[in-house]
Amino acid sequence: MTFAWPENIVYLLLLIPLAVFLGYGAIRHFQLREVVVAPSLADAMMPGVGFRVIIVKKVMIFLGIASLLAALTGPRLSGGGRPILRKGADMVFLIDVSRSMRAADVQPDRLTQAKFEISRISRAVTGGRRAIILFAAKPLVQCPLTADMDAFEALLGMASPDLIEAQGTDFRSALELAHNVLEPSSESRLASAAKGEKIMVLLSDGEDHAGDLPAAANRIKNGRIHVFAIGVGLIRPAVIPLGEGGAGLKMDERGRVVTTSFRPETLQNLARQSGGFYFHSLAERPVYTEVSARINRIAAASRWVMEPVESEPLYYYFLGLGLLLLLVETMIGRGGRTSAQKS
Repeated sequence: MTFAWPENIVYLLLLIPLAVFLGYGAIRHFQLREVVVAPSLADAMMPGVGFRVIIVKKVMIFLGIASLLAALTGPRLSGGGRPILRKGADMVFLIDVSRSMRAADVQPDRLTQAKFEISRISRAVTGGRRAIILFAAKPLVQCPLTADMDAFEALLGMASPDLIEAQGTDFRSALELAHNVLEPSSESRLASAAKGEKIMVLLSDGEDHAGDLPAAANRIKNGRIHVFAIGVGLIRPAVIPLGEGGAGLKMDERGRVVTTSFRPETLQNLARQSGGFYFHSLAERPVYTEVSARINRIAAASRWVMEPVESEPLYYYFLGLGLLLLLVETMIGRGGRTSAQKS
């Protein structure tokens, strides 16, 4: 049996104080009966409040209310599971938004090129859900997994270094957060598998100030998550604008201009250690066509999963039973009282 509204199961806890209240009420009935009428005359003078009648009425009230509360949970009779072919992919896009991504060695700048690639990849991949994680020294979930492409595109356009105060670049924490987004601990193994393939697409200039990538890469590989590492930038040094449009340059403590260089080896190592793929994106040579084609091939690889068959709702049975019990409870004892009054 399954439940359509499991959040309402908590209402069943009301049965505990209800049982106490009904039990106390039954005891009070018997106490008042003994006070008002002698025990030898009680059955003749008060036939509607006999021991068995009161117990039956209280039990029916309890069972009637219990049935109504059970109906609130939406019980359904499940017929088991059936094997089906499930396709699709959940993708998490990890975007490096450290200030070095504002470098304009790739026009108009590295970050804009990365967002362009993500937008085109997302549009070209069929089905599944998308998520966005921004990272610098700390990661941030900019967009949780969603099938709403309009919301995804809007949140992608807002990606900026200004959204993360702690600057620097830490790949490991970003990869761990992406892993948790794709495989939340609250989901069962079957439910996780039924979602389809899991994809990480990381776009960065390769500067990693934290290190310790092998552990994160091994965890991703063991989780059967496909990694696409996309490098953005050129090897030659480039200055780092402090704001959009090249307003001001980043300086060190001695007043010298700070430069940044594309470091492909970091991304290549990540792809190799995780069993993934590496690509180099340039304005004149984008890679979204090749990346999206590979992802579509992965997502199209069907897998057999068990899906529950159509289940029959049972809540109306519980609802009808509860109302019937409460109705019958009101009728019990009436005949005895009427006969006593006529005599």
